[in-house]
Amino acid sequence: MKKKQQQKQEPREAPAPLLVTSNSSLRVNLTRDAWADLVAHARESLEAEVCGVLAGEAHDDTIDVKATIRGAAAREARAHVTFTHETWNQIHSELDRKYPDLQIVGWYHTHPGFGVEFSAMDRFIQENFFSAKTQVAFLSDPLGSDIALACNGASGIEYLTRFFVDGREHAATIPGAAVEKQATSSRSGSGDFERMEARVNQLVQLLDEQQRNFYRMLTGLVVIVCLGVISALGYFLWTDRTSRLKPPELTSFVPVPVKVGNQTVMLGVGVVEWKVPPELDAYLEKVARIQIEEEKKERLELEKKLRQQQPRKP
Repeated sequence: MKKKQQQKQEPREAPAPLLVTSNSSLRVNLTRDAWADLVAHARESLEAEVCGVLAGEAHDDTIDVKATIRGAAAREARAHVTFTHETWNQIHSELDRKYPDLQIVGWYHTHPGFGVEFSAMDRFIQENFFSAKTQVAFLSDPLGSDIALACNGASGIEYLTRFFVDGREHAATIPGAAVEKQATSSRSGSGDFERMEARVNQLVQLLDEQQRNFYRMLTGLVVIVCLGVISALGYFLWTDRTSRLKPPELTSFVPVPVKVGNQTVMLGVGVVEWKVPPELDAYLEKVARIQIEEEKKERLELEKKLRQQQPRKP
């Protein structure tokens, strides 16, 4: 039964060797609220890793962590966690909205049931995304209640032996894999290969993110074009429906006496109102102009024929 359970677990990245302790005098202070949020977030998921960033103030040899921001859009799995492009957008948006006076001073994540040894991917994230001297990494195992703390030292990533919560000192766990200060040549080569593999994986993930963003942008452009075409058709149909020609409306009636022979009759003259659409009005003007030109041409031709039919004087 134990063998079956072990086969179901995802393969864990080999832990990367770090120095035993840091020679730096860096002091990490957490407020009670920040520590409570960090612990609560770590205990919310015992099956998959969770992550977030630490917000606070950084000085020469002191880091004051005053808040935590959860990586809500991160890709969380049992054996790894990834800061995606959406994760960074969400983190910076919440940082600007809630903590405009603070800065990112580190990050945290969990290894539920795997201990607190930094993997090659963890080292890659720390070295490339939190590379400042005043940015730290918290790693906790919610099942084992162990916490490891690392910083960027002069010789690379190093473990810290303690941190402070609301002024009280807490001991940080030093994993057994960190006891070795120097690795053999074979292990060193293996570590280089793992780092290279981690970098390649990270680049592949970035390319995937860029491809997804391109497809999203292309889809958005197609939707905008379709909406534009639909709006144009709708406007055309609406104007065609609302600008239909209406018949003249009678507004008043005036009787006019007209004498026909010896009798006088009343001839009614109606006054109408006719609202002609602008496009039809222009068309009617054009038709009237053509009719006037044709009548003028016919009159000239008729005059010419009459002159030709008149007899010439001797």
